[in-house]
Amino acid sequence: MKVRALILTVAAIANSAFAQDYQDYADGYEQDNLYQDYAMKQQEKGGGGGGGLVKSIGAFGISYLIGAKVHSGRISKKMKTKHLKDQKTLYTQYYNDVYRLEEQKAEQQAVIEQLQAALA
Repeated sequence: MKVRALILTVAAIANSAFAQDYQDYADGYEQDNLYQDYAMKQQEKGGGGGGGLVKSIGAFGISYLIGAKVHSGRISKKMKTKHLKDQKTLYTQYYNDVYRLEEQKAEQQAVIEQLQAALA
Protein backbone atom coordinates (compact mmCIF):
# COMPACT_ATOMS: atom_id res chain seq x y z
CA MET A 1 0.00 0.00 0.00
CA LYS A 2 2.86 2.37 0.87
CA VAL A 3 4.60 1.44 -2.36
CA ARG A 4 1.56 2.42 -4.39
CA ALA A 5 1.30 5.76 -2.62
CA LEU A 6 4.99 6.39 -3.25
CA ILE A 7 4.65 5.51 -6.95
CA LEU A 8 1.59 7.75 -7.33
CA THR A 9 3.40 10.64 -5.63
CA VAL A 10 6.43 10.27 -7.89
CA ALA A 11 4.17 10.09 -10.97
CA ALA A 12 2.32 13.26 -9.92
CA ILE A 13 5.57 15.15 -9.39
CA ALA A 14 6.94 14.00 -12.74
CA ASN A 15 3.71 15.00 -14.49
CA SER A 16 3.80 18.50 -13.02
CA ALA A 17 7.45 18.87 -13.99
CA PHE A 18 6.66 18.17 -17.65
CA ALA A 19 3.58 20.41 -17.79
CA GLN A 20 3.83 23.05 -20.47
CA ASP A 21 3.15 26.70 -20.03
CA TYR A 22 0.89 27.67 -22.93
CA GLN A 23 1.56 31.36 -22.41
CA ASP A 24 4.67 30.85 -24.54
CA TYR A 25 2.39 30.23 -27.52
CA ALA A 26 -0.05 33.10 -26.83
CA ASP A 27 1.80 35.58 -29.08
CA GLY A 28 0.08 38.65 -27.74
CA TYR A 29 -3.35 37.17 -27.04
CA GLU A 30 -4.80 38.48 -23.83
CA GLN A 31 -6.49 36.36 -21.18
CA ASP A 32 -10.23 36.17 -21.92
CA ASN A 33 -12.13 37.78 -19.06
CA LEU A 34 -15.63 37.50 -20.47
CA TYR A 35 -16.87 35.47 -17.52
CA GLN A 36 -15.39 37.90 -14.98
CA ASP A 37 -17.21 40.78 -16.71
CA TYR A 38 -20.47 38.83 -16.61
CA ALA A 39 -20.00 37.93 -12.93
CA MET A 40 -19.30 41.56 -12.01
CA LYS A 41 -22.43 42.76 -13.82
CA GLN A 42 -24.51 40.14 -12.03
CA GLN A 43 -23.15 41.26 -8.67
CA GLU A 44 -23.90 44.87 -9.50
CA LYS A 45 -27.50 43.91 -10.34
CA GLY A 46 -27.88 42.45 -6.90
CA GLY A 47 -27.40 38.75 -7.27
CA GLY A 48 -28.80 35.99 -9.34
CA GLY A 49 -32.18 35.54 -11.03
CA GLY A 50 -34.16 36.32 -7.90
CA GLY A 51 -37.45 34.74 -6.95
CA GLY A 52 -36.44 31.25 -8.06
CA LEU A 53 -37.82 29.63 -4.95
CA VAL A 54 -41.03 31.65 -5.12
CA LYS A 55 -41.51 30.68 -8.76
CA SER A 56 -40.89 27.02 -7.96
CA ILE A 57 -43.38 27.04 -5.09
CA GLY A 58 -45.94 28.86 -7.25
CA ALA A 59 -45.52 26.37 -10.09
CA PHE A 60 -45.83 23.48 -7.65
CA GLY A 61 -48.99 24.97 -6.12
CA ILE A 62 -50.63 25.55 -9.48
CA SER A 63 -49.76 22.08 -10.76
CA TYR A 64 -51.02 20.57 -7.50
CA LEU A 65 -54.35 22.35 -7.82
CA ILE A 66 -54.75 21.34 -11.46
CA GLY A 67 -53.86 17.73 -10.62
CA ALA A 68 -56.25 17.71 -7.69
CA LYS A 69 -59.03 19.04 -9.91
CA VAL A 70 -58.41 16.34 -12.54
CA HIS A 71 -58.20 13.49 -10.06
CA SER A 72 -61.19 14.65 -8.05
CA GLY A 73 -63.16 14.88 -11.31
CA ARG A 74 -62.28 11.27 -12.09
CA ILE A 75 -63.24 10.10 -8.62
CA SER A 76 -66.52 12.02 -8.64
CA LYS A 77 -67.43 10.53 -12.02
CA LYS A 78 -66.72 7.02 -10.71
CA MET A 79 -68.73 7.69 -7.57
CA LYS A 80 -71.68 9.06 -9.56
CA THR A 81 -71.82 5.95 -11.74
CA LYS A 82 -71.54 3.73 -8.66
CA HIS A 83 -74.31 5.58 -6.83
CA LEU A 84 -76.54 5.57 -9.92
CA LYS A 85 -76.09 1.82 -10.19
CA ASP A 86 -76.86 1.36 -6.47
CA GLN A 87 -79.91 3.62 -6.75
CA LYS A 88 -81.21 1.69 -9.76
CA THR A 89 -80.77 -1.59 -7.87
CA LEU A 90 -82.60 -0.17 -4.86
CA TYR A 91 -85.54 1.15 -6.96
CA THR A 92 -85.79 -2.17 -8.82
CA GLN A 93 -85.93 -4.04 -5.54
CA TYR A 94 -88.56 -1.60 -4.22
CA TYR A 95 -90.82 -2.02 -7.26
CA ASN A 96 -90.44 -5.81 -7.16
CA ASP A 97 -91.38 -5.85 -3.47
CA VAL A 98 -94.42 -3.64 -4.11
CA TYR A 99 -95.51 -5.88 -6.98
CA ARG A 100 -95.24 -9.01 -4.79
CA LEU A 101 -97.22 -7.34 -2.02
CA GLU A 102 -99.95 -6.38 -4.49
CA GLU A 103 -100.08 -9.98 -5.73
CA GLN A 104 -100.33 -11.27 -2.15
CA LYS A 105 -103.07 -8.73 -1.42
CA ALA A 106 -105.00 -9.80 -4.53
CA GLU A 107 -104.67 -13.49 -3.54
CA GLN A 108 -105.84 -12.73 0.00
CA GLN A 109 -108.81 -10.72 -1.37
CA ALA A 110 -109.74 -13.70 -3.56
CA VAL A 111 -109.54 -16.07 -0.57
CA ILE A 112 -111.62 -13.67 1.55
CA GLU A 113 -114.27 -13.43 -1.19
CA GLN A 114 -114.38 -17.22 -1.48
CA LEU A 115 -114.79 -17.63 2.28
CA GLN A 116 -117.51 -14.95 2.41
CA ALA A 117 -119.33 -16.68 -0.47
CA ALA A 118 -119.06 -20.04 1.34
CA LEU A 119 -120.47 -18.53 4.54
CA ALA A 120 -123.36 -16.79 2.81
